Amino acid sequence: MMIDRSHSRKIPYAAIVFVSLGIAPALGQPMDLNSASVSELLAEQVAGRLTCTEIAQHVNARIAAVNPGLKAFITVNPKLEEQARALEEERQRGSLRPLHCIPVAIKDNFNTKDLPTTGGSVLLAKMTPSEDAAAVDKLRAAGALIVGKTNLDELAVAGSTISSLGGQTLNPYDQSRFAAGSSGGSAVAVATGMATLAIGTETVNSLRNAANSAGVVGIRPTHGLVSRAGVIPLSTTMDVVGGFGRTVADASTLLSILVGRDPVDPATSAVEGLASPIISHPEKANLVGKRIGVLRNLMGRGPEHQAVNAVFDAAIAKAKAAGIEIVVIEDQVFDSEKSYASLNVSNYEFKPLFERYLASLPDSPIKTLHDYVAPGKYPATMESFLSNATKWKAPLDSDKYFELMSNILSFRRKTLDLMRQDRLDALAYPMQKRASLKLTEAPRPERNGIFASALGFPAVDLPAGFTPPDAAAPIGVPVGIDLMGMPFQDASLISLAAGLEQILKANRAPGL
Repeated sequence: MMIDRSHSRKIPYAAIVFVSLGIAPALGQPMDLNSASVSELLAEQVAGRLTCTEIAQHVNARIAAVNPGLKAFITVNPKLEEQARALEEERQRGSLRPLHCIPVAIKDNFNTKDLPTTGGSVLLAKMTPSEDAAAVDKLRAAGALIVGKTNLDELAVAGSTISSLGGQTLNPYDQSRFAAGSSGGSAVAVATGMATLAIGTETVNSLRNAANSAGVVGIRPTHGLVSRAGVIPLSTTMDVVGGFGRTVADASTLLSILVGRDPVDPATSAVEGLASPIISHPEKANLVGKRIGVLRNLMGRGPEHQAVNAVFDAAIAKAKAAGIEIVVIEDQVFDSEKSYASLNVSNYEFKPLFERYLASLPDSPIKTLHDYVAPGKYPATMESFLSNATKWKAPLDSDKYFELMSNILSFRRKTLDLMRQDRLDALAYPMQKRASLKLTEAPRPERNGIFASALGFPAVDLPAGFTPPDAAAPIGVPVGIDLMGMPFQDASLISLAAGLEQILKANRAPGL
């Protein structure tokens, strides 16, 4: 849908402010709502050239056209236009909230009081919690238009975005490939213009690998910056709430709404007394003198890795040409496969957390992990995780769990020492050593997300380029570059990512 700005309406003073800040597109040019930014949508509403109802109508039409083939959504908000009209009336009274009528998609493991929260499971298909998750509550307070609930890898356990309720979400650049995940539905919704922003969760790879595969920006904040209250949990140690946007600025704007102390989630005590670690509209950073450590060990060596390696190497070359100092790190300790085995505690923490969540749902048809597993109605991709999660009677008291927690602390100290000694602003690596896989291949290949997730560090995945095109992927499939920063240095990391984004210019929408 194209909005024509050439017609004239009285422009309120607030619109002049938006234009003066450089966040409104030029007058007289049609705007494509599939790719419009948060700032553009706000400016158009202020100027009187776009209504909230028109935004909602566009979103519904876009979902009707695109979602049946991609399966990004499990549930679409049936009251979208009704809620848009209420926001429009508020706007007419002069109010403009930070995300006023910005379409936001919600991963279906966040509680929503007006839409089912299923985790993708057919066993929870009719569950509608009585309260919103903390993140959803903040989005509503910011004026967001909640589009619907997105598909995920069931209970966010695995990484291919397949669930018994939502089916298999497909890659919008090549529908014969995985959309990755587990937050793949959210990432695909943003990539295809079914939503401007989306929230998701990540335990190991779920935000950043989904962003990598969908050609969007995904931000994993420092552990403890965003409340996880009201989210179906996997791991106290590793779970975070983050989000997606088509640009670093949009993803950062979303995160700025979500950050904050929540007494229901003790981990958020980490932000108490701190200045906001997120910048809402990051401008191009001064990249001269910035230092990035390139983890060469996290790049593949085989012929199947060369397409990703070529994109990554080209991105690093552009960064160097822009004045970034590149420090090559060849350290065998950065081994994703070995580190996944030695740092991932989610198998141990899942069962008690999940059963506590089920207990918070008074009408839940299942009460225990055994109740969930016994009917066998979950995707085969979950089998290994569930087998491990169910075999321990008291997982948090096991020697193995304490060993893994000790490994995390040791690796965290080592990584902090490395970054401090080499004065690094970020560590860089491909999020996935291979491009998004075909559906006929085994999912979850050689992913590098374990380090940020186990250590609790912030990380941003942004588009770096595309693989060569072929018949199934006319413009190729996206390849992202992952940047991992120091804990609580999220603002600096986001600023660096914004500067790199403007150098790489790799944002390219799928042709749908």
